[in-house]
Amino acid sequence: MDKKLKRGQNLSVISFNENYKKIIEPVKNNLDKLDEYFSEYFSNRINEKNHILPIIKDFLSNRGKRIRPVLIFLMLHALNRDIDDFLYKLAMANELIHNATLIHDDIIDCSIMRRGEKTINFNYDSKLAVLAGDYLLSEVLKLLADTEDKNIRKIHSDAVSKIIKGELNQYFNRFKILSIEQYIEKSKDKTARLFEAGLVSAYIYNTKNADNIDKVKDFALNFGIAFQIYNDLENLSNPEKLNEDVQNGDYSAPLIFFAQEKYGEDVKSLNNVNQALKQIKNTDAVSKTKELAKYYINLAIENVSFLEDNLYKQAIIEMCTLYAQTYEMNNDG
Repeated sequence: MDKKLKRGQNLSVISFNENYKKIIEPVKNNLDKLDEYFSEYFSNRINEKNHILPIIKDFLSNRGKRIRPVLIFLMLHALNRDIDDFLYKLAMANELIHNATLIHDDIIDCSIMRRGEKTINFNYDSKLAVLAGDYLLSEVLKLLADTEDKNIRKIHSDAVSKIIKGELNQYFNRFKILSIEQYIEKSKDKTARLFEAGLVSAYIYNTKNADNIDKVKDFALNFGIAFQIYNDLENLSNPEKLNEDVQNGDYSAPLIFFAQEKYGEDVKSLNNVNQALKQIKNTDAVSKTKELAKYYINLAIENVSFLEDNLYKQAIIEMCTLYAQTYEMNNDG
């Protein structure tokens, strides 16, 4: 494997990526087929003479972990369900929503880099980036229109609404120290709701047996919350991203724990955030953040106990464990 570090990467990131590839191996064929769906979907629009298409294709070609489709495919296989054309479209819809929110986030945060590459708003401008994100969301509407199940359409419309609500709450709470409970609710809306939309929709599609729907929903929400907390831990070792969050007044769990430990649980703001970030490693803020993430990861693992024991259920559990172990070992503040 090429171990040349990209900007902002470290050896722990490479180790994570290697283990991640092993875990998702059982659904590699599904992910390869998903790539084909992406390629075919946008190739079919090449005659539209839409100037945004090359920009969108370039952005989507720089793929992330695709963890949302991974979990959808693992869950479906664990349930011994067949994966048909619509379920691939469902997985693609989830990825498109996710990428649309990333494009819009980059505008809001004035981000320069995304996945090691320049952002759309940096390469072009914020106006085009807004339109690019909106274009992806419009394509999601087309994809989901293929199902007669109005519940799946409603689940996704509700998810997008809650994601926007989370972004709005974050905007109006800039430079404020939230309570941990408020932070969890924000993380649930901003991040976990899309996990919920994909997994719950996949679970209820073409089945009359939805006895464990609450457990699937709880898994998605608990995993999504932990995912966001681990992302905040990762940002502690990424000076560019950390500085970006601080400049935008987006204070994550480690900073909240630091402020509460130093100034009490009623603290509402910090006069010198940069100084606080330098002092975090001398407090229990990072360890408390890790414990909070592990709490939600353990809940997520409990939520999938209803699945029959098979390699796909094991992969889901290994995915949860990978996040917990990686940040326990490699993010010591």
